Amino acid sequence: MNTRLIYLMSVNQKEIEIAIEYFKNYVSVGEIAATIDLKARGISNPQAVISKLIEMGIIEKGEGCYNLVRKSMDKK
Repeated sequence: MNTRLIYLMSVNQKEIEIAIEYFKNYVSVGEIAATIDLKARGISNPQAVISKLIEMGIIEKGEGCYNLVRKSMDKK
């Protein structure tokens, strides 16, 4: 099995929900700070959760930071 797939399968729904709430409160946060903060919130593998949120289109990776993706209300 692909190592990346195993890595992403280790993410549980509760951890995803915690991370989504975190990024709703901190819409733009540095990579290191996000990893430390998510770990402090009980997420066992912050990098896997962050990768999953990027894959889901919830956050995006900027230069040294992660940003909450804001969907435009103008698009229909």
